Formats: sequence, C-alpha cells, structure tokens
Amino acid sequence: MKDLSEFENKLIGEIDRLRDNLIDDIISLIEIPSVKGEAKKDAPYGPYPKKALEKAMEISKREGLETHFVGNHMAYSYLGISDEYIGIFGHLDVVEAGNKDKWAYPPFEGTIIDNRIYGRGALDNKGPSMAAFYALLALKNLGYTFNHQVRMVFGSDEESGMNDLKYYLENEKPPLMGFVPDNKFPAIFAERGRAEFEITGDALNPFYEDFLSDKDKIKEKLDLDFEDGTFGQIIVKLAEKNDSSIRLVLSTPEIEIDDLTKKIEDKAKDINVKLVKYYGPARKSRDSLLVSRLNQVYNDYTGDNISPNTTTGMTYAHYCPNVIGFGPSFPGQNGIAHLPDEWIDIDDLLDMAKIYAIGIYRLDKLKS
Repeated sequence: MKDLSEFENKLIGEIDRLRDNLIDDIISLIEIPSVKGEAKKDAPYGPYPKKALEKAMEISKREGLETHFVGNHMAYSYLGISDEYIGIFGHLDVVEAGNKDKWAYPPFEGTIIDNRIYGRGALDNKGPSMAAFYALLALKNLGYTFNHQVRMVFGSDEESGMNDLKYYLENEKPPLMGFVPDNKFPAIFAERGRAEFEITGDALNPFYEDFLSDKDKIKEKLDLDFEDGTFGQIIVKLAEKNDSSIRLVLSTPEIEIDDLTKKIEDKAKDINVKLVKYYGPARKSRDSLLVSRLNQVYNDYTGDNISPNTTTGMTYAHYCPNVIGFGPSFPGQNGIAHLPDEWIDIDDLLDMAKIYAIGIYRLDKLKS
C-alpha cells in the first residue's frame, strides 16, 4: 500500500473489524436460491430474487441506512442527501446451480473451507455486492459526512437480460458516477460486444469439421479479421455442436454486424446462419476522472502500476450511464462464477471491500 491518508487507513481497519459480520451476511444471501422464476405481480423475476432484495434491505435497515424498492426490480440503501448521487450497482440474482452432483459443497449454504466461501453467488455477485455495501457501512461507522448521496443498488435480473436496470433507469435518474463490482480490477472503461449465431442445415458435420473443430484456428478459417484499437481482435468464446445445430459465440470489438454475419455465411454454404443475439461494445472515456480516480485507488492500495483495461464480460456498466466496472476479480484470476463450487477467497473479499471503501471516499470528494 502507498499514498493512503490517515482516514483511508482507518477505513481499512474498520473493514477488518467488520469481517465476521460481512461473511455472515454473504452466507445469509447465498442461502436464498435467487434463480429467476415465474413472474408474479409483486415479484417480476420470481419469488427468490425478490426475497434476496428483501434480505439486502433488511440488512441495510439493521445497519441504519435508508432503503427504497424500485418496483421490486431493484432496491437500494443509501447515505447522504444531494440532488445527484454516486451509485454502486451489484446484483443478487444467480444462475442455476446445474447438476448438484458436480458440487463438492451445497450450492445454497455458503460453506467455508480453507478461507473460501463456497456457494452459488459467492463471487457473482452476492459476495462483492456485500463487500461494496460494507465499504459504505465503514464510512458511516467512522462518522464520515457525505458530500453526495451514495446508493448501494441491488439488482435481481442481471443474469437474465438486465430488465431490472432498464426499469430502474425508467423510474430513477442515472447516477452522477459510480461503479459495478461485477467485473475485474483495475478500472474497466469498456466492455466488448457479443454475437451469438445458430447454424442449422443438412451439412453441419462437414462445416464443423472444416471450420470449427479446432478452436484456435476458427478465426483464420472463417476469415474473421476484425479488430480495433480499443479491444483488439475478435475472440471466439464458444463453438459447440449438437445433433441439430451449431452454436457459435464471439466476443467482438467495434464491428458492423452485417459484415461479420456475411463472413460466416460465405463459408457456410448450403446451411443456414442465424444471428440469435448481438450486443455492441460499450465504453466510457478512458481519460475520464471516474476511470482515473478509481484506477488510482486500486494502484495506491495494491502498490501496482496497472492501466485501465477492457473486458469480455457484460455487466450493468454496459447500459448504465456514468458507471464503470471495478473489481471484484484481481489480475490473473480465472473466471469461476458460473461453475460448480463457485467460491470467493475471504482475503480477497476483505481487500475488495477496502478498495471499494477508499474508492467511494475519493469519488465523494470530487465536485459535482
């Protein structure tokens, strides 16, 4: 650590003091199997995502924060009063656990083994969301007076289309600035696009063998020579075949999607290529004060000297104005979020909470 103020070091100590409470609250959220379910009048994504929101608001009230539900799509707790607000956007919905026989530990219990919390949502995104909440709580506990309202916003449909965020932005103004603890460190100023194709027809096997069987050569064989100065080259994320179709998923830089589709169609003669989904890239200014300030927080805390980066992931930052991805994964860590035995390391959990506390503090010091 370097260049931390006396107050910032006090924040670090307060996070350490809150360690056990933080872990207990994360486990209480993991115990809720908040997979998207059938929509009800008062539960747009099913009963369990709503229950997770209610639990987060219960924790918030217990700690003396004000709370507000946004149509049961999202809910937030907050400190401070101002016309504009700093927003931290996490989510409490999770993907399916899948085959539970592949889990060494129960997916919805929050088991602690070897300094890790195991369970669905431990990393994506209940653990990091609560780390950000406890960062805000640490500021409150130390008697900090906020210049802006700071909201910890909890979502419940991030994994299934982000309709919760759409509803939120239709009913609440966007934040002045903020971050999403659902990506990686350091500051993430841009997220790649994603294109998903379904390929069907009678000649699937020859096409797959000729062009897709070797993942390392797919770009070359399909002549996918797309790249730009921000994201670099297009990336093949998935190429899988079943009896009736092929699914091809690509992580894209800035492209003309019709050009990409045509390249694939030119090679897939006599079979059908359908663009199933396409989301273009999203970026914020790399040189913005938000990006530079949060990136400096990370470097000051870790002692690293890493530049802001881009990512293949897609988070609330893709669609929410004035927010960027910021953690929770540290450089070199591989994605385990949707796999069996999803986990978060408790030391990493405390580090991210400390980084978030310093980040909120420094953002709040910026003038509107």
